[in-house]
Amino acid sequence: MKLAPTSQYVKIAALCAAVVLASFAAQNAGAGDDWQTDFKAAKAKAKEDKKYMLVDFTGSDWCGWCIKLHDEVFSKEPFATEGPKRFVLVELDFPHEKKQSDAIKKQNEELSKKYKIEGFPSVLMMDSEGQVIARTGYREGGPESYLKFLAECSQAFDTIVAMKAKLNKSEGLVRAKLLDGILEAYTKLENEPDEASAWAKEIVKLDPDNKAGLRIKYEFRDLLAEAGKLKEEQKFEKARELFDKALALTGVDGELRQDAFLAEGECFFYKHDFVGLVSCLTKGLESAPKSEKAKQIEGMIVRFGKMAKAQESTAKLEAGLVGTKGIARAKLLDQLVDAKLQISRAAPDDTIGETIKKLSDEIIAIDADNKAGLKRKYQFKVPVNEAVNLMHTGQAEDAIGLLDKALETPGISGDEIQEAQFQKANCQLIQQHRAEAKECLMKALEASPKGPFADSAKTLIRRLEGAKKPAE
Repeated sequence: MKLAPTSQYVKIAALCAAVVLASFAAQNAGAGDDWQTDFKAAKAKAKEDKKYMLVDFTGSDWCGWCIKLHDEVFSKEPFATEGPKRFVLVELDFPHEKKQSDAIKKQNEELSKKYKIEGFPSVLMMDSEGQVIARTGYREGGPESYLKFLAECSQAFDTIVAMKAKLNKSEGLVRAKLLDGILEAYTKLENEPDEASAWAKEIVKLDPDNKAGLRIKYEFRDLLAEAGKLKEEQKFEKARELFDKALALTGVDGELRQDAFLAEGECFFYKHDFVGLVSCLTKGLESAPKSEKAKQIEGMIVRFGKMAKAQESTAKLEAGLVGTKGIARAKLLDQLVDAKLQISRAAPDDTIGETIKKLSDEIIAIDADNKAGLKRKYQFKVPVNEAVNLMHTGQAEDAIGLLDKALETPGISGDEIQEAQFQKANCQLIQQHRAEAKECLMKALEASPKGPFADSAKTLIRRLEGAKKPAE
C-alpha cells in the first residue's frame, strides 16, 4: 500500500536534501567497474557465467533515493565484493548532467518502456534472457540486508522453476496446490506472471468444493483484482463495494483479509477521508496482528490517526462556528486553520492556500486591535503559508520576498523566526545557493536552538558541509 508522506514540509526537505546530495554526486556519478552499461553484452555474460542479472534503472546524478541506494548499499561491503560474484550487474542510467553516447541513451529509453519503469530507482532481477524475476528499489538495512533479500528472491524463483517442472504430470488438487505455490512465490517477488489470471481460474475449477481452501482464496483474490482496477480508474465507491464483497466471504485467512483492508483503505486515502482510512487500517491489523506488515500498519495508524483526529476536529469546529461571533469566533477559526493545515500536510490540496487566506483575513478583521494576539500571529502566518505554496511550485525567489515580509512582523517569537529562516534556506537550496542557505539555517538555530525546525536545520547544515565542491 503506497501511502508515502506528502507533507509540503516533508517534500520540500526531501527536495533540498536531494539538491545537496546531487550537487556532490554529480561529480562522482557513473557505473563502477563491476557495473555494465551494455544490456546485450550483459545478457551474453549472464548466459556464459550462468548467473542472474541485477539491473538498476537509476538517475545517478539527480535522484536522491538512487544516490542513497548507491551510497548505502551498492558501494559498501559486502555488496561491492559479493554482488559481482552472484550477479551480472547492469546500470541503466538516466542522468541530467553526466554525458552518455546516443546509443546508450536510446538503449536505456527502449528498455525503460519495455520493462514499464515508472520511477527511480527500479532494480530488476532478470535471467540471461532478460525475463524479469523480481522487482525492487531502495531498501533500508544496508548491504547485508539487500543481499539477503536478493538471495531470497533467487531461492523463490528456483522454487518456481522446480514446481513448474511438475505441472505437466499433475492433476486435480495436486495441480491446484502447485499452481497456488507458484503464484505465492511470484507474490514474494512482486512480479505477477502473464499466466496469473488463467492459473487462478484453473485453481477455482480444480477445487470446486473448497476442500483445499483454494476456491475461496482465489475468488477472494479475483474480487480484489477487480476492485484494484476500479480503484485505478478512481471509481472508489464501486471499488469499495467489491472489497466489502470479498471481505464477506468465509474461510479467508487473516493475512489475505489484511491485504484487502489495506487496499480498501487506499480508497479512503485518495478521497482524503482519514477517519475511514484509520478504520480500515485498524481492522487490517486486527486480522493478522503478527504478520510481516503489522508493524508498518501500526505506524500508519499512528501517523494517519493524527489526521483523522484533525478531520473530526474540523467537523466539530465548523459546526461550532454557526452563530458564534467576535473573539470567540476568531479563536475557533484559529483552531480550524491549524486543523486544516495538519490535514493538508498528509493530503495536499490545491485550494488550501485560498482557504487559509480567507480564514486568516477574517481572523485579522475580528481581532483588529490584536487583543487576542491573533492579528499579529496571522500577519506572520499568512505570508509564510503563501511562501511555502510558492516554493512547492518552484517559485523560490517570490517565496523569499514573502518570508522577508513575514520576518518584519513586530513581536514575532524565536520559533517563528526559525520557521521563516528555515523556509528561506529551503528556497536558497532550490536555487542551489548553498552559502546563503547555510547562513539562513544558522540564523534559524540562533533564533531558537530547540525550536520545531532545529533538528532539520542541523541535518541540512551537516549535508551542506559534507557536499564539497570539486575545486576544494
